Amino acid sequence: MELKDYTIEELQAEIKRRKELKKAQKAEEMKTAKKCRNCKHCAPNPKVPSWCRDNYFICTARTWGRKILRNYSVQPSQNACDLFELKEK
Repeated sequence: MELKDYTIEELQAEIKRRKELKKAQKAEEMKTAKKCRNCKHCAPNPKVPSWCRDNYFICTARTWGRKILRNYSVQPSQNACDLFELKEK
């Protein structure tokens, strides 16, 4: 069959189905991607005020400093480090 043999409604339904399938695949990929947001060591920074805590995250596995140990600041969208462990649902 050729493209002209289908009705507009059938073509629109097929396009909609393919978009939904792609969206579901993308959502599944985002859940398992190796990003800081999916790591169990990524946590909100407890030292910032509670009203803006959703914007500041730290990696509880990585530290720096000699006298005073501090945690690295991370963005949830950045690629994960070697210490990545997937969050348990």
